[in-house]
Amino acid sequence: MKRRRRHLLRNISILVLSLLMLTAGVGCVYADSLLNRINFADPQEEEPQSTGSLFETNSGGGTDSANAGLLGGLYHDDAITNILLLGVDNYQKNDTGRSDSMMLVSVDTRHKKIKLTSFMRDLYVAIPGVGSNRLNAAYSMNGGGVKGAQAVVRTLESNFGVDIDRYVIIDNDAFNKIIDRLGGVKITLTAAEAKLVNQYSGDSRRNLKAGTFTLSGAQAHYYSRIRAIGDDFERTERQRKVFSSIVDSLKGSSLPTIYGALADTLNLVTTNMTKSEILAMASNSLTYLNYPISQDRVPANDEYTSETVMLGGTGADVLVPILDKCKKDIASFIFESDIPDKVYNNAG
Repeated sequence: MKRRRRHLLRNISILVLSLLMLTAGVGCVYADSLLNRINFADPQEEEPQSTGSLFETNSGGGTDSANAGLLGGLYHDDAITNILLLGVDNYQKNDTGRSDSMMLVSVDTRHKKIKLTSFMRDLYVAIPGVGSNRLNAAYSMNGGGVKGAQAVVRTLESNFGVDIDRYVIIDNDAFNKIIDRLGGVKITLTAAEAKLVNQYSGDSRRNLKAGTFTLSGAQAHYYSRIRAIGDDFERTERQRKVFSSIVDSLKGSSLPTIYGALADTLNLVTTNMTKSEILAMASNSLTYLNYPISQDRVPANDEYTSETVMLGGTGADVLVPILDKCKKDIASFIFESDIPDKVYNNAG
């Protein structure tokens, strides 16, 4: 039986990094034209945002005085913007899909890093208003779209304790177009990975072997989906490798190339970021893209137990997180030695 196509972390990761590249050099007219292609969440559908517009503090560079603290019981730092990237496997028409790929991108101007936290889709967690289930079910169980994204945000916040500022959803069809527009991504393959990509990616060249190659969109797409080698932990590691390669491709791409990639794909994007927030991020794009990238995964090797639970009357293999360990790991990764420990004060 044919495996369902999986939406990739890369699809949504490229969105944020591409938006960062909307610099003043593109020009106001072009920038506005691109932004108008995005599907912005209806403010009336949105849950209240706790700290106002993003990137006001960290775009100014004064991170030492940026406010930080526990906001509604969640770790929050005005100098660190957490954007949840959701990939939905809505490969069939009128299919709500599930958030099969979930990555938190932390734009950390306090420590001058971009941090990627992957959440495993088989995490068995409490979904607010629903009950315990796999993490990737939170999106579909709440109807998908904006409501589904809000549910994933609430689920991650309530289980893992970190404030998530915004979300981005991207459609399944964007990945190949983006990679090909950027001229491909450079990836080092094992012999086994190369064999599978040659056989199943759909790229007619079948030119890969063990070594480093520039992969086409179709090749990179399948590379990120490989499940026949290793486990889902290795799969998410491959996805993070593609993410890093996309950053490198963006650094070397011309503005017309980036504009073309965005023009082709931004209509597949839904976000609760505002135009002004995206442009504020864009004003510091070159700085952000030169930040080193750090990576983490939830759960880590010693932060879960493998169990079989009944879901829909069928036994399902899940990862039950050891929440105390996971919370500590995420907080240490994102906030480093500056983990907020006081009540957040927005007065300053």
